[in-house]
Amino acid sequence: MTRKRKRSSVVEIGTGPARVKIYTVNRKDGYSMFSLYWKEGGQRKVRHLACMEEARLIAQQTTVRLTNGWSASDEVTKRELELLRHCERKAQEFGVSLTAAMDEWASARKAAGEITLSDAVRFYAANRIDLLAVRTISQTADEFVESRRGSGVSDIYVRNCKTSLKRFTDCVQGNITDVTVADINRFLKGLKGLGPVSRNGIRRNIVTMFGFAKRNGYLHPDRRTAAEQSESFKQEETEIEIFTPEEMERMLLAAHARILPLMAIGAFAGIRSAEIHRLDWEDIKWDRGHIEIAGKKAKTAARRLVPLPENLKAWLTPWRGETGKIISITDYAGALSDTAVKAKIPGGWRQNALRHSFISYRVAETGDVARTSLEAGNSPKMIFRHYREIVDAEAAKAWFSIRPPDGWMPPELKWSIKQRLERLSCRQDNPCVDTANDAQP
Repeated sequence: MTRKRKRSSVVEIGTGPARVKIYTVNRKDGYSMFSLYWKEGGQRKVRHLACMEEARLIAQQTTVRLTNGWSASDEVTKRELELLRHCERKAQEFGVSLTAAMDEWASARKAAGEITLSDAVRFYAANRIDLLAVRTISQTADEFVESRRGSGVSDIYVRNCKTSLKRFTDCVQGNITDVTVADINRFLKGLKGLGPVSRNGIRRNIVTMFGFAKRNGYLHPDRRTAAEQSESFKQEETEIEIFTPEEMERMLLAAHARILPLMAIGAFAGIRSAEIHRLDWEDIKWDRGHIEIAGKKAKTAARRLVPLPENLKAWLTPWRGETGKIISITDYAGALSDTAVKAKIPGGWRQNALRHSFISYRVAETGDVARTSLEAGNSPKMIFRHYREIVDAEAAKAWFSIRPPDGWMPPELKWSIKQRLERLSCRQDNPCVDTANDAQP
């Protein structure tokens, strides 16, 4: 005879035809089992569960289902209940109900389209502009110009930046984060009377200012600025103009003493006119045979040493021993033009022709593009592009052989220099004269 399991208690859920009984059965292994009994469709149903909580849940669901005439497939399992409670706990961490959380998720999912919500949120977090420091364009321009003053760049560069950015801030206003590529393009195209070179120069200043804003937290650090994406202007290829050795000699002999050093240094050392304007006579190292251009005086802010050829020494000999600025006049462009007219140069003064001439003749003399690029302070690519094979080696030899005639003295030479040269000449003619107190050359 089979021994029956002992039922210790009975719990009833529901009433009438929807009533479900729960029996607690003590098994031989000491564990309890909970058996559900009910009638459905004229048949007696039974279900055994190991957990009273789950048994009550299933009994309640069964009662509701029988009352409403639902099918058995609508019952919730224990796992489904655990998932429901897990979702509720997650929603409560953010202070919202599970229903509200699902509504928000569905709305966001619909807006994201094919993009996953995690990717959309990461993109939004990486591109927030409300966390950036607020600065207007005018404030940013002022801060940028002031930073340039303290960075050791030339005063000319600072003035150029200030002028360019003043034109920009007068035309485009608002916060710098609101400036678009279209705003910058519209400003650049609206600059009347300026060619592509000048417009590209202004654009470079704007790009540099926007880079400053990015580094200081006024613009997003990982995005290209509107200035970087703005359009540059195509510069037409221009023919490189140089002087012949004969033309250069005529101009040097006709040049006023105040402008002659600039012409000679530009022609035979290739230093830019703006850089010469910043040089002092002390920068010419006569005995070492080079001209030292400090970083703060160079256009590229990089120190370089430029060879001092013998013919250049000869042209500058009257000023040996001088101190202070090499060029004191501000309108040296006008002085150069006047000199070209005086020397009867066809077509007058040629823009940048001193530097172009030096590079052209120097490449022809040495055949070394890399060396010439270091001396001139520009790139080998620029030299390959513009200066190769313009002149031959014979012309180069003639160029660097241009020297002043014997007994030559620059027109309108400063009186103090004349006096010193006369004393030196007298000393050479009469070695017995005591010249211990004279300045040494």
